[in-house]
Amino acid sequence: MQHYKITKKISDLEIIAGDPEKLTSSLADAMNKFNVKRNFKIFNFLKSKGLAVSSLLSILLILPFHSVANVYSLFKCGLHGLGFQGKKDAYYDIKNNEHIDWRKLLLLHAKRFIYLVNNNINLSKKGTTAVIVDDSLLEKTGKQIEKTSVVNDHVSHRFILGFKLLVLGFWDGASFIPLDFSIHRERGTKNLDLIKIFHKIAKCVKTQQKVIDKQRVIVNSKHSSLLKSEEILSSKPSQANIKKHAMCTVALKKAEETLKQDCEKQSINKQDREEASKKLRQFYKKGRLFGLTSKERQEQYKKAVSTKSSGFMRRKEADKDKITILLQMLHRVVKHGIIPDYLLMDSWFFCFKILDDLSKLKNGAIKLVAMVKINKQIFTVCETGKQMSVKAIAKKYERRAQKCNKMKSHYIKAKCFYKGIRVNLFYVRMGKCKTWKLLLTTDLDITFIKLMEVYQIRWSIEIFFKESKQYLNLGKCQGVYFDAQIADTTISMMQHIILSYFKRINYQQSMGGLFKALNQEIAEIGLIKAMADLFWELVEVFCSCKGVDFMELQDDVYRNDKFMEKIIGMIPEKLINKAA
Repeated sequence: MQHYKITKKISDLEIIAGDPEKLTSSLADAMNKFNVKRNFKIFNFLKSKGLAVSSLLSILLILPFHSVANVYSLFKCGLHGLGFQGKKDAYYDIKNNEHIDWRKLLLLHAKRFIYLVNNNINLSKKGTTAVIVDDSLLEKTGKQIEKTSVVNDHVSHRFILGFKLLVLGFWDGASFIPLDFSIHRERGTKNLDLIKIFHKIAKCVKTQQKVIDKQRVIVNSKHSSLLKSEEILSSKPSQANIKKHAMCTVALKKAEETLKQDCEKQSINKQDREEASKKLRQFYKKGRLFGLTSKERQEQYKKAVSTKSSGFMRRKEADKDKITILLQMLHRVVKHGIIPDYLLMDSWFFCFKILDDLSKLKNGAIKLVAMVKINKQIFTVCETGKQMSVKAIAKKYERRAQKCNKMKSHYIKAKCFYKGIRVNLFYVRMGKCKTWKLLLTTDLDITFIKLMEVYQIRWSIEIFFKESKQYLNLGKCQGVYFDAQIADTTISMMQHIILSYFKRINYQQSMGGLFKALNQEIAEIGLIKAMADLFWELVEVFCSCKGVDFMELQDDVYRNDKFMEKIIGMIPEKLINKAA
C-alpha cells in the first residue's frame, strides 16, 4: 500500500547505469572509497589458476558498467584482452567456490556505504531509518540447476521454476541498500500435508507407547498386590482378607483390560503410521517433491561441499522457512551495529514469532510496522478487554472512522493486545475504495500520517528489485551450482550499493550545485520525471472515482516485469537515448 509520491526518482539508476563514460571515470574512485580490493584480499588464499581472487572479483564487480552481462559475454566480445586477467575458467571457479563468504563481503560493503555517507556532511540525512524485508521471484529455465524448484509467484498466481530471493535491506533516510539475503526453494503444499500427517500419526504412536508402558507398571503393581493378598488369605482366612483379595482380583482384571485396549489402539496407530509412511515413500518416489519428479530431482547437479564451508550453510538455508532466516538476518545486522527505527514488512511475513522476537531485541528499540491480512486473527481490545477477530474489530468501530485529507483516506485506530504484546491497529481505506487495509505497529505514539509516511518507505525495496533485475542482471545467473547463484546475487547487490553511492554524490546535491553539475540533457530527464509523476496522479484520481484500490494497482504494475517492459516500450526512443 503506497502513495504515488514515493515513486519519484524511480528511474535514477537507469540514468546512471546508462551513462558508461561518466560511470567509468568515477568508478575507480568509488571502488577505492569502498576498499573493494582490501575486502577481497581476505580470500586471496583461494587462488584460482594462479590468479589472485581479489583481482578476479574486482573484474566481476565492474562487468555491467562495461555493458557486459556475464563472463561468457566478456570473452565473446573480446574485452578480456583489454587488461582483464585470466581465462573464463578462473572466473567460473571463483563463482563456484563454496569457501568464499559472500555474506561477509556484502555486509562489509554495506557498512562501508553507511560510513561514507554518515561522515560526509553533504550526504548524511537525518530522518527515519528502517530495515525492510521482502522476497522476489528469480525465474530459471533449467531444471538441472542445483536446488531449483517450482515456486509460487503470488503476483501472477502461477507456479514458476526458479528460486525465492529473501532480502533484508536498509533505508537511511535517502537511499536503500541491501544488507543480507537468502535463496530458498519450496517443497510444495501436497508434500507438506503428507509429512504433517505422517508426523502426527508418529507422535500418536509415541504418546500411546508411553501410556502402555505406564499401564504395564500399574498391571505389575496390581499383580503384586494380588499375590500378597493371597499369602495373607492363606495364613489368615478372615472375612476382611477375603474381601481384600476379591478387590485385588477385580483391580487386576480391570488394569489388564485397560492394557489390552491400549495395545489395540497402539496396533491401529502403528498400521496408520505404516500406511502414511508408505504413501510418503511413494510420493518421494513418484510424486513432485519441490515441484519436480523423482527423475528430474536425480538429474539435478549436486556438489559435495565441506560441512564447515559457507556454501554448506547456504544450502541448509534454502530448505528452512523464511521467518527463521529473517530473524537470523536481523540479529546479524544488529550485532554489526545497524539499529534502525523500524522494521517494515508486508502481510506475507507478519506473524507472532517476529513480533515476539522484536520485542526482546535491544529491549524493543526497533519498532514494527507491518501490513496484516484481515482474517480470523484474534486480538484483545484494550477498551473492552474482549477478544475479537480483526474483521469484528473493523465492523464494530467502523462508525468511528476518521478522515485524513492529506492522505485522501479514512482510518480507524484500535488499541489492542496480540498474544500479550501491546500494539496499535490502523484500518485504512483509500479514496472511494470500500475495502479496509490493516496496518499494525508496536510504536504506540505514532500518528496516522507518520505511520503512512513510514510504511511508504517499504516501496524502496520494490524499486530495488526492479532496478537490479533490469540493469544489474539480478537473478540471471546461468550457473548450475548453487554457489554461483549466491555469488552472482551478491555481486549484483554490491554493484547496486556502489551505484547508490554514485547517485547520492551526483544527483542529491543542493539545488545550486545540481544546476552546475547537470547539463541540458539531464534537465530534460527532469521533465520526463515530472510527466511520469503527473501520469500517476491522473491514475490515482481515476482509481478514486471508480472505487479501485490505487495502492494494489500500483503494486501489481511495478511487480510485473513484463508489464513494465511494455510501458518502457511506449516511451519514444529519443527520450530513452537522452535519459541514457
